[in-house]
Amino acid sequence: MTKPQTSRTMANVGRRLKALRLEARPRHTQAAVGMALGKSQDMISLFEKGGQLPTDGQLRKMLDLYGVDQATRIDLMAEIRGARESEAVWWAEYVADLPRSLVKLIEYEDSASQISIATGSLIPWPFQTLEYMRGVDEFAAHEVGVERLAVQHEVRARRQEIITRAERPASIDVLFSEAAIRPQVGGPEVMREQLARIVEIAQLPNVRLRVLPFSAGAAAATQLFLNIMDYPNPKDPGVAAIDTGTGVVFAEDPKEVRARRRMFDYLVRNALDPDDSVGLISAALKEL
Repeated sequence: MTKPQTSRTMANVGRRLKALRLEARPRHTQAAVGMALGKSQDMISLFEKGGQLPTDGQLRKMLDLYGVDQATRIDLMAEIRGARESEAVWWAEYVADLPRSLVKLIEYEDSASQISIATGSLIPWPFQTLEYMRGVDEFAAHEVGVERLAVQHEVRARRQEIITRAERPASIDVLFSEAAIRPQVGGPEVMREQLARIVEIAQLPNVRLRVLPFSAGAAAATQLFLNIMDYPNPKDPGVAAIDTGTGVVFAEDPKEVRARRRMFDYLVRNALDPDDSVGLISAALKEL
């Protein structure tokens, strides 16, 4: 299985190749570039969509055709070589037991530098304890089976390591409704442990936590299961992942990603600040 950064790098390379073609004078069509390479227009389209990387020889011919300067050539070739590297990934052993959409989500998460998460009335996955997972997925245990669900919980726990891993820990911006901390999922003891865990993780320097209080009105009632993932390359528009309840839908078009950001920003404007959010959770913990 290839390195998770590869898919993002391929998409970035594709965007850069398309921009270079369109900026070239005279401008070249995909068909003309394909003819120059002895390939089809579909192959050039595949390169520009990030579906496949050109060989070094193909890349040189394209850059010659576009009249690209030496500095850009060196930078682009280095990016492509990085994308060709491969390494083992921790989730490879679980793939057979996971929905394909979840595997794709994990791949996107793993290479992200920042993840913005909104979960409505559910405790977000980076904070969930194992007992809370079991309580929340009570119905799913009957649908998918206890053994398969246990694997999914193990995977969810390993996903949480993205916050504390030694290399490339992601910054997490988390937002959820006060409705997530009030139900006694799994009973009072489970919720005491769960709320204490949220308070603990919220102290980490790369974690920002916000709660939408009931007083926020419609914003607090929004049922949204959203992840927005951003990457180190500033030109990468990011990816939005929306959990529909039956699977995960991905939005990669920049306009669609921006629309999800606007929704997240709307919720942020109606939420408590991080300190007050932790205070609300601490108060709820004392009430249990």
